[in-house]
Amino acid sequence: MAEALHHVAGLVGRRRVIAQVLPFSAGTHAAMGGSLKLMEFADAAPLCFVEGLDMGKLLDDPATLARHTLTFSLLQATALSPPDSLALIHSVAQTYEHEQHP
Repeated sequence: MAEALHHVAGLVGRRRVIAQVLPFSAGTHAAMGGSLKLMEFADAAPLCFVEGLDMGKLLDDPATLARHTLTFSLLQATALSPPDSLALIHSVAQTYEHEQHP
């Protein structure tokens, strides 16, 4: 697990991704039901892919997209900032390293 976390931290460091961690202390949130992927394209309409237990749906309905975009915005607002998220990722990676090599 430490290796995977270091990989994510490396991607953040190379500006390949922006990581924001939603800590357990945030409690329940708007996306508890499954994963959400918002997709925007230069030459096509936006899409949303939602996935849960035993299902996955690709959605293009504008009202549904607006609702899921709001859900994502709420998650971003609740999550740790990118610098705080990176610090937590490093901290958890170190914890895993110490557990593997006492």
